[in-house]
Amino acid sequence: MAFTVLDVDGEAPPEHLRGPKDTVFVEGKTKVRLAVEFGTHADPKTPYMYHCHILKHEDKGMMGQFVIVAPGTEDQTPRTLASAGHPH
Repeated sequence: MAFTVLDVDGEAPPEHLRGPKDTVFVEGKTKVRLAVEFGTHADPKTPYMYHCHILKHEDKGMMGQFVIVAPGTEDQTPRTLASAGHPH
């Protein structure tokens, strides 16, 4: 899944960060705003994951999961996911 860098610390992204990306290097204390299009896919049972590639950063909250839900169903979506394993 690709994303687009909208801005870096509130400024337009430099040339090398323009266009579709699947990873982006973020300097310390830098804020990067992204746009991701999920289309019509909505499945509250299948989470997406985001993470930093530096393990100590992951341990401090720079790793997590989120789900995509249909508009208007946010209040009916569980806030925790069942741990049923992966099908493969």
